[in-house]
Amino acid sequence: MDFISYLKTLNPEDWDKKATDKWTVKNVVAYMVAWKRRDAEIIPIFWETQKKEPWMSTREEWDKFNAKWVEFYKDYTPDKLISEWELWQKKVTEEIDKIGYSNIKSRPDLFDWLLEDGEGSSNVFTMNEGGSHHEHHYRQIKKAVEI
Repeated sequence: MDFISYLKTLNPEDWDKKATDKWTVKNVVAYMVAWKRRDAEIIPIFWETQKKEPWMSTREEWDKFNAKWVEFYKDYTPDKLISEWELWQKKVTEEIDKIGYSNIKSRPDLFDWLLEDGEGSSNVFTMNEGGSHHEHHYRQIKKAVEI
C-alpha cells in the first residue's frame, strides 16, 4: 500500500494522535507535503541552472522551514491535506517527466534526494520501493495509529 492510500484509511481521530514528541500525525503529513512542494519548485531551477544551490544547509533552517509549513497547513482537513500532497506529487512527477528520469538519474549531484526516496517518472511512493525518508515517517504514523 502506498503512503497516501494508507493515509486515506485513517479515522478522523487518528490525525490528532502523537506521531513524534512534538508532532501529531497531521503535522507529520503537513511536513511531508511541504517538502514535496519544495521539490516541485526546485527541480526545474536545479535543472535550468545545472547547479544545486545551497538550500537549508543547517538543522536550524530545516526546523524553521518545517515549523512554517506545519503552521501553514494547520487548518487543512485531512482530506484537503491529502489532496495537497497528491497535487504536489503530480507536479514533481511532471517536472521529472519534463527533464526525463534518465537525466535525473544521471545527475545525482543535482537530484540525490529524488533518487534516495525512490521517486521516478509517474511514481507515487510505495513502501516496496525503498525510500528511507518516506518509510521513516510512514512507520511513525503507523505506530501512532496502532497504539
